[in-house]
Amino acid sequence: MLVQQHDAQQQQQQQQQQQQLEQPHELSDTDSSEWVLPKNVAGGAGAGSAGGSATGTTQQQQTQQVGTIGQQQPGSGDEAGQLYSSATVYAVRNGNGNFTKFYYKFHNVRMTKKALYFYMPPGMARPEENWVDFVSGNATLPTLPTMIVIKGEVQRQKWYYMPIKYTTARAECTAWTTKPTYFLQVRYSYNIWHTWNEGLMGAFQTLREQGMLPLAQVDAHGNLREVTEGLSTECPAAEVTEGLSTECPTVWDEELNGTRPETTCRKRLGLVKEVHCDMKNQGWCRPGVASYRRFDGPIILPYTAASVMNRWAQVYDAMSTDVRDFSLVDGHCFKSLLVGKTNTLNYYQAVNSTSEIQAHIRERVEAMAVFKAFVSTAQREFVAQERAKNPAATQFRGYANKKMERLRQGIGPEDIDLVDYISPSEVPGLLREELPQLKQMWAKRRKEIAAIEAAWKAGKDVVSLAKNLDSDEEDQGDEEEEEEEQQPRKAKPQQPQPDADGDEGDGDDDSEGAEEQQQQLAGAGGKAKAQGSGEVDKRRSLRERGAAAAGKPTGEGARRRGHRTRGGRTLLQAGMGAAGDAAAAAAVGAAGAVSSGSESEDLVLDEAAEVARQAAEHEEQLKAMPTILQRTDEYQLESPRPVVTYMSRNFFSRGVLNEPDILRYILSNYNVTLRVTTFEEPLLQAMELLQHTDVLLGMHGAGWTNGMFIKHGAVAMQMFPYGWRLPDNTTIRGYNYREIVLASECKYFEWVSQRWDYAFFRRIDFNRRVKMEYVLHPDPNGPHPVDGWPGNPWIYQNTYVDMAHFGPYIDAAMAAAKIPKVPNPLPVTLKDAVSSTGS
Repeated sequence: MLVQQHDAQQQQQQQQQQQQLEQPHELSDTDSSEWVLPKNVAGGAGAGSAGGSATGTTQQQQTQQVGTIGQQQPGSGDEAGQLYSSATVYAVRNGNGNFTKFYYKFHNVRMTKKALYFYMPPGMARPEENWVDFVSGNATLPTLPTMIVIKGEVQRQKWYYMPIKYTTARAECTAWTTKPTYFLQVRYSYNIWHTWNEGLMGAFQTLREQGMLPLAQVDAHGNLREVTEGLSTECPAAEVTEGLSTECPTVWDEELNGTRPETTCRKRLGLVKEVHCDMKNQGWCRPGVASYRRFDGPIILPYTAASVMNRWAQVYDAMSTDVRDFSLVDGHCFKSLLVGKTNTLNYYQAVNSTSEIQAHIRERVEAMAVFKAFVSTAQREFVAQERAKNPAATQFRGYANKKMERLRQGIGPEDIDLVDYISPSEVPGLLREELPQLKQMWAKRRKEIAAIEAAWKAGKDVVSLAKNLDSDEEDQGDEEEEEEEQQPRKAKPQQPQPDADGDEGDGDDDSEGAEEQQQQLAGAGGKAKAQGSGEVDKRRSLRERGAAAAGKPTGEGARRRGHRTRGGRTLLQAGMGAAGDAAAAAAVGAAGAVSSGSESEDLVLDEAAEVARQAAEHEEQLKAMPTILQRTDEYQLESPRPVVTYMSRNFFSRGVLNEPDILRYILSNYNVTLRVTTFEEPLLQAMELLQHTDVLLGMHGAGWTNGMFIKHGAVAMQMFPYGWRLPDNTTIRGYNYREIVLASECKYFEWVSQRWDYAFFRRIDFNRRVKMEYVLHPDPNGPHPVDGWPGNPWIYQNTYVDMAHFGPYIDAAMAAAKIPKVPNPLPVTLKDAVSSTGS
């Protein structure tokens, strides 16, 4: 009797659940038009099967599909419509080109802010422990993950974990998100490096390799072609039996305990159907490289809104306009959810150029060129849109510090005295009682400096005499502002001025605090409000007060006014597009109705000839469209003089204390245009600067993320403080920036300071976590750092560069760029840089 009652209750519960599943569910406004309740799961590998075919999206060199786990055979759901989850494991190459890293695509799973729920089919065993984190983007085992490591300052937690709960309970889906979804999180999203590597580049290339982000290259005439660089050729759509194509992905076979080729795969290319811009695709069709599926593409889902709502948010929007807040889908079930990323543009993954497998290196280079072109297009469109919203916006007017702006514009050997514009007026982080130690070090060399100057005045050789010194000379202090204004100004070199977008290009990867909030517009003629203070803010405030008194526009908007016309309909040419073809056909029809038969035939023939002519002309234009990655047999230096760009970190967190010495050495030995950047300029200006740079050098820091925009084939040299070279000849940080410039096929150099007495610790870095007394210099015989974790005093130490050691490295970089030394170098005169700070 009890058994019968239990069976009756169970049957009644199943009927109620079935009715609940068939009832309309509460949906978000973004899901209502696409919601479908999947009662059964599509085909795949069932429990205990020898693998199976799960049609995936991949491309041969970068990604291989390892297998599909958890799916039932077609039509296998139970009578109550029970929903089961599944997952596809994708393999990506490591630095040697081998498939040893993995990321995942989940199907029919439910996700909340606290956990991801995987509804196991009958017979499936819970996987063993396996973690995947958003920093590296992938795991090291070809098994399902049990934990997603979010990492970052989420809800005041330095580390945050999202467990994946494998359950046999019934699915509880009150709403569905059926569009493919890319799940991401960026730790320290205010930082340029973490945002670009962990967020933007990961999302961009993963979606491309999944076939969810087809791109089109558009020229100035509106002609477009599909971007194929950075992806392998398309996979055959039909099933392959004999002679299995190497383009198909690989499936993990549990019985074989290894991989085997999959029987079917889907293409990644051939998705762009149009060949020119017309009235129907003006929403995305812009000169450059644009997303073909921008307005109906995948969902980009950040765990926290801060991951995407920063000064680079427009790049996400250029990929897909469907960037959703997690609160809108919290508790939803997802038809397709990507977790992790490919390694193609993951610069935490170094590549081994000596490996026999080279395909992943070639594809990284191509993918990087495509990404740079895509970002450039996105930024220009963003600027045009911002200008349309605020007509009072102006072009970028340069740094608020006019001396630094003069260096940013570029100086030559004739302006060598202007290198002192970069000199600091104070040394933050060094207390008053520590300044005499700096002065004492520089004072020891004043006699040697005097000897060099006397020899130069006497007409003797001073180059060899300077090289024989054991250390650098002192750098020159700041002059009085009235004297600087009286100095003769050289003509500024002409260079293009792209539109400003208000984005700063640099952020320090060593900082764990929040960044300064960007200035917001108070109105067309309002003043700019800024958080924080300092010399730059004070001078900017004084300048804007004067402008406001004169009735001129002020504020951030006044600094962002541009003159480029917005793209879009200007691409439409006469006779191009569906609308133009329809109008031409209508005109021919109308003419035929009022003319004789022979005249009508002539018009039709003429129209056919015109169509054929336009088609042939269009084909020629497509052939003439340049490839995104352009290589030349011989690298072309900038003209009229080669350009050297120095990245300044004069805010003294891993700063250089004698930057004028570096600038003076370059200008005294080479006939170049020398530019100095702090990456305070908007992103378009920073991109323009680096795309016309032959040699790039600067101290390690997050600003090196901008190295991705360096001119293809140029030379780059990264500088490191004392103690950063490890016994295995690597550095405790910085390899990721090396990989970025190598992706542009640049020649790369490294310099590590060898002078412990030229290294200066910051008192602020000695806190409770360090558990050691403050010292000004590191102990050469003591323990050296073994990692680059934040909080380590070695990470933020300031450096006085020993030019006797650093000079030959500059010479080597110049030689690699084929920039010759001048026959008669100018004398190098160094003076005290901190004499104005007081005792």
